[in-house]
Amino acid sequence: MSDRPSNYPSDKFRFIDGLVLVLFISTAIYGLYLFRQDLMRTFDMRDAEPAGTITFRANTVQRRHEDRVLWDRLFVESYVYPGDLIRVADYSSANVDIASNEIYLNENTLIRIQRGMDGMGSFQVELREGNLSITSGAESEGIMLNLFGNQVQTTSGSVLNASADEDGIAVQVNEGTVAFIQEGQKREMIGGSLVAFDAAGVERINPAVVVKRPWQNARYLKSTNENLVINFEWTRSNIDPGETLRLEFASDIDFRSIIGVLDITDNTTQAAFDVGQWYWRISYENTVLRRGWFNVYDSSGPVLISPVTDTVFRHQEGSSLQVRFQWSEKAEASRYLVEISDNQNFTDLITRQVSATSLMLSQLGSGTWYWRVKPSFPKAYDGETGYSQTGSFRIEQTKDAVDSARAIEIPAAAVERARTANAQAIRGSSFTPQTSASQGSAAPQGSTAQFAVRPGSFQIMGRSRQYTIRPGDTLGRVAREFYGDPMLWSRISEANNIRNPDLIYPGQTFIIP
Repeated sequence: MSDRPSNYPSDKFRFIDGLVLVLFISTAIYGLYLFRQDLMRTFDMRDAEPAGTITFRANTVQRRHEDRVLWDRLFVESYVYPGDLIRVADYSSANVDIASNEIYLNENTLIRIQRGMDGMGSFQVELREGNLSITSGAESEGIMLNLFGNQVQTTSGSVLNASADEDGIAVQVNEGTVAFIQEGQKREMIGGSLVAFDAAGVERINPAVVVKRPWQNARYLKSTNENLVINFEWTRSNIDPGETLRLEFASDIDFRSIIGVLDITDNTTQAAFDVGQWYWRISYENTVLRRGWFNVYDSSGPVLISPVTDTVFRHQEGSSLQVRFQWSEKAEASRYLVEISDNQNFTDLITRQVSATSLMLSQLGSGTWYWRVKPSFPKAYDGETGYSQTGSFRIEQTKDAVDSARAIEIPAAAVERARTANAQAIRGSSFTPQTSASQGSAAPQGSTAQFAVRPGSFQIMGRSRQYTIRPGDTLGRVAREFYGDPMLWSRISEANNIRNPDLIYPGQTFIIP
């Protein structure tokens, strides 16, 4: 007779145990099936024609096909395909080039890319949530934008901004002409016009401004030491001419650090800015009508690192000599033009286009050589770029065998100049304003206001350093700047307890161990 209580579980395999086991195995198999299907769709997409390319990305931007399960992380030069959903997270943004239409996606924006009704026509973009801007290039045939069943057809040369949320939709045209189509009725919109509808589809007639300059999230290049003058231009809707509008500038998105205020009765003004990310908003009678931001990037020539000026290379006749050129990185630069010449006027050139910050050449002969570097930026950036200072070095051939320790001669003065230049390149440029606009003051009409804020920089703090994130920075880029290896970004992440390395934004200050 058993000593077990009558309610003690039996050793026999019960039906319920088998059912749980079968359910567990079935769930695992189904999960593997979905993963395989998702993976096979990824392979199938390699053979599909892409709809466009990511040309700019800041922080977290993801993509998934609408019938897929997993979200893929997008990077610059990633392809996007018809049927893709593209999601932009907090403190993030992206540019997508689709058929010569540059589409800027603001933070917390979700779009879907698709073909026409027959699946074979031109591309369409459905804005499901958030805010975007579309710039249709001169060679573009335009693109169709879908806003909760309303269509906006752009044309070549047009620029628009659109938003969609639970409160309704809004479309403003900065330049050119677009067609707004609602329930089959077409309305032509020209530059400076705006339409807005609430969630019920009723058109809203409220005071508004349409900002024609600067474009939303414009990216400007500054190649000189002077502050860059930015033109502001807008049109008024349901606001009488001569009424005062307030234009405010800040260095943070919440406008806790306002750096200038202009009270304006006209529709144009100017302000000058140094390198950085800047925010603006226009108010009427204490109501914010429009807000936006832009970035100013340093596009001056990089600092030349090697060969150090006045270096002499010696090698034995009949042997080859490789010269390694190296220069500092410019934030957001996509490529670098390297020019090498046997004269200071650069009339006879050897040129190379590279994406890295170094170059190896072995075709240079004896004599004195001059070189310089010019950065280039993606087409979404507006402005000019500058050359670096000119460096020089000399190559000499000798019949005698050259000791490797004596093959390169670098004058002590040249070494000191190089150290100073490298230190300046790492710290970033300093900024001294010409004038300063005090908060609450009004600038005369037609004048240029100067606002003073330093760009990102770092300071030596004991045995560690501090670095302030600049627009376009990634942890990999910061790691490459300090350690020479972008794969060492985890050192910075661990030292600062960064949970998501993709979620960093301008203004954050990190310790560099």
